[in-house]
Amino acid sequence: MFRVKDHIISLVAVFLALGIGIFVGTAISENMLVKQQRLIIEQLSGDIRVQRQEKILLENELQSANRDLYLWEKFRSALYPVLVTGSLAGKNIAVISHGTDIPPGVLSLLHDAEAEIVTVVNVIERSRLDSSANNLGKFLAQMINGQSIDQQQQEVLDRYATIEKLQTRMDTVIKPEAVIMVLGERKNISNDIVQQICEHLDPEELAMVGLEWSEVTDSVLNELKSRGFSTIDNADTPFGQFSLLAVLRGSPGNFGIKDAADHFVSTF
Repeated sequence: MFRVKDHIISLVAVFLALGIGIFVGTAISENMLVKQQRLIIEQLSGDIRVQRQEKILLENELQSANRDLYLWEKFRSALYPVLVTGSLAGKNIAVISHGTDIPPGVLSLLHDAEAEIVTVVNVIERSRLDSSANNLGKFLAQMINGQSIDQQQQEVLDRYATIEKLQTRMDTVIKPEAVIMVLGERKNISNDIVQQICEHLDPEELAMVGLEWSEVTDSVLNELKSRGFSTIDNADTPFGQFSLLAVLRGSPGNFGIKDAADHFVSTF
């Protein structure tokens, strides 16, 4: 027989069990949360310690690199006048750049070495050329060789100079003993122009040198190397410029940090 007293006891038992469950669950949840927070804090502390150690190592490496750079600059300053000044006196040199600028250090080196820069040519990047430039490399090579060009060829050169796609400074009376070709990224270079210059300049008669900036990623120096050029792929650095000086003084080779290089720097 159902009694009110039994019903009340049942309800009390249910609520008591519910309360105990909530209490136990909360206690367990709080313990787990505290444990997880402790683990996170320990992990973050460990990461901070590792980062501090890495920071100390990097600072030490930076100090070492700065010290080495300082010593190298002192060494270069002392070595530069001994090796460079007057070492190319009277040597006639032509400089051609295509798709890039000539590294300033190269021209400074040639000037300090007292070389005679008889020709400077700058041809803009391939995307700004048009069909009339089909034989431009041939025309330039002929002029560098001291060969005469006809009126039509001269008109092409004049037109390109007028619209600032070609900059030239030539002494057509003096034939160079060496030709330096400074090239940019492959996408900025006309293969036709480079091939024509290579075909019409004889590496057995001229010292032929291909140069690149260190930052060039898609190099064409391997092609020049296969044609008998000496190549230097870090011409914007003191190492590349010393290698250039050695090559122009009669020690051909392929120098730098890229695929075409056989040695990092030339010896004297």
